[in-house]
Amino acid sequence: MNRVLACWNFVITVVLILLLVSKFSSHTKVQAANTTEVVRTNRLEIVDQNGKTKAILGMDGTNSSNPKLVLYDGTGHEAIFLTVNSKGYGTIYFQDKKTEGKVSVGYLWGSDTATPSENEDPLSSWGIRIRGINGTQKSFGTLNGGQTISKSKPVSGPR
Repeated sequence: MNRVLACWNFVITVVLILLLVSKFSSHTKVQAANTTEVVRTNRLEIVDQNGKTKAILGMDGTNSSNPKLVLYDGTGHEAIFLTVNSKGYGTIYFQDKKTEGKVSVGYLWGSDTATPSENEDPLSSWGIRIRGINGTQKSFGTLNGGQTISKSKPVSGPR
């Protein structure tokens, strides 16, 4: 008799486990959306499971219409950001713990001289800029006119 009860107990336990697994497991497939809806916002903030900000896509500053994408490190400081200035020139900046814009790739600031009637900044420089902790910087790249730049100078002005 104990043996029969033990067998029934085993069978019922297995059946209940199978029912619970089938009930609570997700067998639905993720499908692509059938519509092409657009989400419009001024700012998109990506947070981790603890609510800590990891990335922001929005505008650069309060009165600016220039887009900016910021990625944050584990301590909440800007690690990388990508921005486009008012002329449409883009730059990606890599930060370190003490220097904003430690490495800049793309449009290098400091040559915005285009007048409103000019379509292109005649002196704009494109390339790589590396900033040192002692206030110096080294730039490599080309000017719009095709001249090669490879120079070092003290840092003056914002990134």
